[in-house]
Amino acid sequence: MGVDADHWNSNILFTDKAEFDIEAYLTTAARDADYNLKEKLEQWRELGVVVLENSVDVGLIEALLADVEYLSEHRSQFDLEVEHKGVRHRLGDLTESPLTDTGVKFNCLENISLAARQLSLTPSVCDFLGHVFQDAPVVIQSLTFWRGSEQPAHLDYPWVRVQTKLPHLAASWIPLEDIHPDAGPLAYYPGSHRHGLIPPFDWGNGSLVQEPDSTRTPADFVAYLREEIDKLSLSKAVFLPKRGDVLIWHGNVLHEGTPVKDRSRTRRSYVTHYTSLGAYPSDYHFPDALAAGRYTGSDRGYVFDHPWVKDDGGLPSWERLPR
Repeated sequence: MGVDADHWNSNILFTDKAEFDIEAYLTTAARDADYNLKEKLEQWRELGVVVLENSVDVGLIEALLADVEYLSEHRSQFDLEVEHKGVRHRLGDLTESPLTDTGVKFNCLENISLAARQLSLTPSVCDFLGHVFQDAPVVIQSLTFWRGSEQPAHLDYPWVRVQTKLPHLAASWIPLEDIHPDAGPLAYYPGSHRHGLIPPFDWGNGSLVQEPDSTRTPADFVAYLREEIDKLSLSKAVFLPKRGDVLIWHGNVLHEGTPVKDRSRTRRSYVTHYTSLGAYPSDYHFPDALAAGRYTGSDRGYVFDHPWVKDDGGLPSWERLPR
């Protein structure tokens, strides 16, 4: 797909368009979720983030934690990728439990965990993103953290870019426990998502995403964003949620992992990246997946089965949770 500035400008989200009028939209928008849609759309437009308190099923959180513990104890049984101290590995190649180290990140648990799938499809999250996308949200990938990432300020889209419309990107961040300020909590830069505020970073030849032949590096990108933060005097907000809360962020909002002050503390969290159904690539699901039932969810939101996934269940949540 084209990933230059013209592509971005012609595919910005419905809620980013100058002509988007919240009051007018509310006169026609269907509403069936337990939150104030007007308030949340105003926050989304102004801040690029929305917090929905006490919206996540804590039973699903417990089920996901049980799945992760099972994975850790049965690593050789699953064809799953993890990131360990910044290096990608197959889970089965790790010689010690990944839960004992600060550098673990599980990639795409929604492929093999029903608990992860259902957390990604939290009803209030899917409902809100349906308004943002003007389409059903579809899960692209998930990331499960056991401890703080300490990742510098960044944007997701240079790498999370399978969607055919690059700006059709959002994420949810679900704490799997109450987050302590010394555990390296998530932080974000309110308002940094605004269209045109931060000029697009050129990875080389006008590309907005990193390609194999890019002339710029991720370190260059981090330095560029740091310069823009300083130039625009952007302030940072630290997110200290309780278990059961969820943060939804715009795909163009700057966010980071703050320093971990107490290495004994976990910062267990579950992140999901979404795109719209219309921007979801056809090769990321089986042919006629909707008709064949090769997905989890409903017209509110989807997690599709992927043709390349080798594991077909085996985690406790598939037996414990209703489908």
